[in-house]
Amino acid sequence: MRVSLFPFQQTALKQLRLNTAEALGAYQRTHTPQVISFTAPTGTGKTIIISAFIEAVLFGDESYPEQTDAIFVWLSDSPELNEQSKLKIDTKAEQIRLGQCVTITDESFDKELLEDGHVYFLNTQKLGKSSNLTKEGDARQYTIWETLRNTAIEKSDRLYFIIDEAHRGMQGREAGKATSIMQKFLKGSDAEKLDPMPVVIGMSATSERFNKLVEGTSSTIHKVVVTSDEVRSSGLLKDRIVISYSEESSVNKAMAVLQAAADDWKDK
Repeated sequence: MRVSLFPFQQTALKQLRLNTAEALGAYQRTHTPQVISFTAPTGTGKTIIISAFIEAVLFGDESYPEQTDAIFVWLSDSPELNEQSKLKIDTKAEQIRLGQCVTITDESFDKELLEDGHVYFLNTQKLGKSSNLTKEGDARQYTIWETLRNTAIEKSDRLYFIIDEAHRGMQGREAGKATSIMQKFLKGSDAEKLDPMPVVIGMSATSERFNKLVEGTSSTIHKVVVTSDEVRSSGLLKDRIVISYSEESSVNKAMAVLQAAADDWKDK
C-alpha cells in the first residue's frame, strides 16, 4: 500500500486474511456458504483496509502466498461510492495495476466468466429487472446472473464477494430493493438460478445493519470487529474537538467576514 495503516487497521487486515482463508477452506470441504462480517465505526478507513486486503490476497504477504488468479466482486447500492472505492484502490494499492479494477456497465459487459486477477465493481441498480445486464439479446450472450453463477461454480476456490453496506444512503422502497438484491447473493435466488456465493465479505458501520442483511441464511458467520476504543487510541477518532480563536480585533473582523459570507451562502 502507498499509505501506512494504523495499528488497528493492520490488526483488522490480519483478521480478515485469517477468516477468509478459513472460510475458503471450509467451503471447499463442506460446500456451506461462508460469510465474514467486517464491522468498524464510520471514519475508520474500511475501504483502505479492504483495499489492503485485496492487494495482500493477490500478491501475498508474510503469512499467505500470492493468489494472482483471485477474483473480487464489490457490490454496493451506489455507483458514485463504487467509483470512489475504485479510485481509492487505484491510487492507494501500490501493486494493483490500472485496468485490474473494472466497473461493470450495462452497455458493453458480456462474459461467460469473470476474469482472474480482477476487481469488479457492481451496484444494485444494475441488477434490477429493467437493467440491460439482466437481459439476453442480440448484443448480449450472457446475463450478469449467468456470469456470476458460472464464476461461482467454476472458480469457487478464488472468488471473494464483497457487499459494501457501510454507506447505505437509500431510504424507503429503494432501500428495500437494494437489500433484497444483496440478499440474493447470501441466500440464493430461484428466479435467477443462483446459489449463495461461496464466500461473502460484508463491510458495515454497525453489526446490527449487516446482521439484518444475513438474517435467515444458513451460512457460517465469521466476525471481524474494529471497536471505537481501538480507533480512539490511534488518534483517528476523537471524543471532542475544541475550537478557539483570538480576541484580537483583526481576527474579530475576519470572523465577521466569515459570518457574512456564511449568511450570504445560506440565502443563496
